[in-house]
Amino acid sequence: MKRDLEERVYSPESPLHHPFDFFRMAVQDLANSRNLAWQLFRRDMQQRYRQSVFGIAWVVIPPIVTTAIFVFLNEKSILNLGKTDIPYPVYVMLGTLLWQIFTESVQAPMTLFESCIPIMIKINMPREAPILAAVGQVMFVAVLQLMIALGAMLYFGIAWHWTVALVPFMILILILLGTTVGLFLIPIGALYKDVKEGITILLRLAFFMTPIVYPAPQSWPYSLIVTLNPVTPVLQAIRDCLARGQLTDPQGFIWISVIILLCFILALTYYRLAIPVILERLGA
Repeated sequence: MKRDLEERVYSPESPLHHPFDFFRMAVQDLANSRNLAWQLFRRDMQQRYRQSVFGIAWVVIPPIVTTAIFVFLNEKSILNLGKTDIPYPVYVMLGTLLWQIFTESVQAPMTLFESCIPIMIKINMPREAPILAAVGQVMFVAVLQLMIALGAMLYFGIAWHWTVALVPFMILILILLGTTVGLFLIPIGALYKDVKEGITILLRLAFFMTPIVYPAPQSWPYSLIVTLNPVTPVLQAIRDCLARGQLTDPQGFIWISVIILLCFILALTYYRLAIPVILERLGA
C-alpha cells in the first residue's frame, strides 16, 4: 500500500509571512525529531563517559567539591558569606547543583548542535533534534542531582515537605531558561568559536552574581544586580520548596515562568529562521 508523502513547499519569502504554517511545521518537526533526538542523546552520553574512570559520577563531583570549598572558607572565616536560615552546607549544595543544571542547559544545545553540523549540512534532518537531545541530557543530570540534594537534606536533618512535588516543574522552568539562552547563542556560536569560550567565562562570573553561596543581599546596588538576574527568582523558589517547605514569592515565580516560556518560544522561532542561513554559509 502506498503511503501519502508529506508535501512541503519551500519559498524565498520569509516563513513569518505565514505564521500559522510556520508554527504548525515547528510543532510537527519537534514531534518528528523524537527518535533522532533519542539516538543523539544515547550517542553523546556514551561518548562523554566511555573513557572515564569515574563515569557518571562526574555529574555530582564538581558541585560536591565546590560545596566543600565554600563550607571550609566560611567555617574558617576566610570569607564572610553571611548567615543562612538553613544549614550552610545544604544552602550551598542546593545552589551549586541548581546552577550546574542552568549552565548545562545553556551549553548542551550549543555543544550538540556543533556536533551535528556536518550531518545537517548534508541531509535535511529535523533542526529541533539536537535541542531536544540536549534538553534530555540536562533532565537526566537534573534527576541525579535532585537525588543528591534530597539525600543531603536528610543527612542534615531537613525534612521533606509536600512542596518537593513542585520542584520538577520548577527545574523544568530553569532548564527552559538556560535552553533559551543557548538557542539565542547557537547561530552566532556556529560561526565564531569565540562565543563558546566567552560564554564559559561569563557563566563563571555570573556564578558570583547569583545567591548561590551567599544570601541575597538587601543593600543597594548589590540587591539590584541580584534582582535583575533572571536565574535568581527561579533558583530561590526551588531552594525554598526543597528546604523551607514554602514558596515565599509565588506571584513573582509565576510571572518569571510566563516570561521564560514566552522567551523560549521567541528563541525557538529565531533558531528555526537562522539555522538554514547558517548551514548554507557553513556548507559553502
